[in-house]
Amino acid sequence: MHISVSNTEWPEITLSHPDFVSKKQDRKPDSEVIRLKTKILDHYSGSILTHLRPSQCFRSDLFGRFVFHSPRLDWIREDGITEREEKLLRLFFQELLDELKGNLVWDPELFFLCSAFLLCEDRIRDYQELVYSFGEDLKEAKEGRRLLYFIGAISESESFLKEGLERKEKLAYRHKQQGLNQEEQNELFDLVISSQEPDLAGLAYFYFKDKKEGIRNIKVLDASIARRIEEFSRTEADFFLDQYSLRHPILDRFFLVKKCKPRDFVFEWISEEKKKNGREELKETLRDSIQEGSDDSLFERYKILKEQGMSYTLRPFELLVLWNSTLAGELDSEMISVRSQTPGSYLTQRAIAVQEFKDKKFEAFRERLIQTGRFQYSPEMVYLKAISLLETGPVEEGVQLMESLVHKFTQSDFLRLVLDRYKGKS
Repeated sequence: MHISVSNTEWPEITLSHPDFVSKKQDRKPDSEVIRLKTKILDHYSGSILTHLRPSQCFRSDLFGRFVFHSPRLDWIREDGITEREEKLLRLFFQELLDELKGNLVWDPELFFLCSAFLLCEDRIRDYQELVYSFGEDLKEAKEGRRLLYFIGAISESESFLKEGLERKEKLAYRHKQQGLNQEEQNELFDLVISSQEPDLAGLAYFYFKDKKEGIRNIKVLDASIARRIEEFSRTEADFFLDQYSLRHPILDRFFLVKKCKPRDFVFEWISEEKKKNGREELKETLRDSIQEGSDDSLFERYKILKEQGMSYTLRPFELLVLWNSTLAGELDSEMISVRSQTPGSYLTQRAIAVQEFKDKKFEAFRERLIQTGRFQYSPEMVYLKAISLLETGPVEEGVQLMESLVHKFTQSDFLRLVLDRYKGKS
């Protein structure tokens, strides 16, 4: 008798609770998902929904961070979609997104379609849910995860950062990791200026904001950012405007203010600039008071202007006369309050510069000249600058300035005597 033993294995039996079963099922899109996708593609093929990539939806700000940036804020209107079509579109997408919840799908075209819709709508939270409805190894879904990483919505993972990064993403990733070296900074600058990577303009500004000389300098970037100032946040625009004002003439600043600020602010800005440049008209009562007083009396005019807190508007030579009189202490005290009340005024800076000249702080005087705006080119300030150079050097430059004044004021024997005196010393 032969007894045979079956090699058939017993089936493995496992017990599980329904709550422990994974909610996501790895599957292909069902017929309902395919139907909705087909409807959207049939009606809206060629719109931004079919070609917007996640990598296009982040930019760098002026502070070295990355923020979400939808390239199309009013995409419904821009694509010529009617109100009825818009309602249908939103209905289709809502049904589609509901169908995707709880499933794991591997459809690149479907991902890009849903991705573009949510990114155009600035629905980042829903976008995060969408990304995890698609397979982790799906190339297109990795792009979505990278976007979320750059804007700080998810943490770093090698699964989507190890390979497949575009040039913009590579630079952004290196910056987030350890900062860019000089070679990479130069590459970044060139890419931004050539408009190959305009979304990284803020990052280039972050690295080059203090570089005022050389081929790659901040003024070149200023022009690029000024053209796109509407794309930046209000905080960034205000910061940029403050920095821009330090480097550019008033006409350039005016056009930038006009571009990024409301109309009321522009008028206020113009008024403030008039004050800085000494072009603000005196009030009628103040003008009458000055005219009623003795026009030839500097001390009377000083008294009237002091009452209005405007003694700093006196001309440089007039201030020097007062500082060489019994009113010197009084004027010194007033200058302390002027420094704190109107620090941004060119007239204030001119008065401070004259005070520094009076105290024989010639280097400080020359350094402050740039803060006096157009007043640094007035004959009186040019004369003071010439004297400061003749006293401390370089003497040749001082002589040249004095010669230019003699040439302009040919009848002035005083200027000629001063020039001859210093020429004799040198």
